[in-house]
Amino acid sequence: MNSERRSVLTTVLTGLAVGVVGWLLSLGLQRFFIEPVFCRNPDAFSTCAQGGTVAWVVAVVIISALGLIALVRTGVFRPLLVVLAAIAALWGASAWLGPLAWWQALIWHGVLFALAYALFGWIARTQKFPIAFVATIVIIIALRLVALNA
Repeated sequence: MNSERRSVLTTVLTGLAVGVVGWLLSLGLQRFFIEPVFCRNPDAFSTCAQGGTVAWVVAVVIISALGLIALVRTGVFRPLLVVLAAIAALWGASAWLGPLAWWQALIWHGVLFALAYALFGWIARTQKFPIAFVATIVIIIALRLVALNA
């Protein structure tokens, strides 16, 4: 397998792992930390009510940092751009996936992150950084507008 295919495959598999592990970690954080700590006290109702979102944000940030390390170690070009763009594009995915069964949300979360890593990894390979950066911003804005109107 040539290095370009290996890089694409590594990027997609890292995105898939970030999505799957991130969703599982967010479920664990919500069930074993947020609910026991914040949902027993009536004064912390807002934190309890937003527990799924808080857990998702914490989990995705932690797992994305590990995904960044994995991309750096495997030599993916501009890995920070890939990771930050995927987070920005999929910010709020927990709201879209929350109503689904946990296993359906798990699959979709993995697929969405794999696709985002593949897309932004492909864009990041552009030789000139300003072009890659502007293209990434335009795509993130377009994806956020589509998600807003969906």
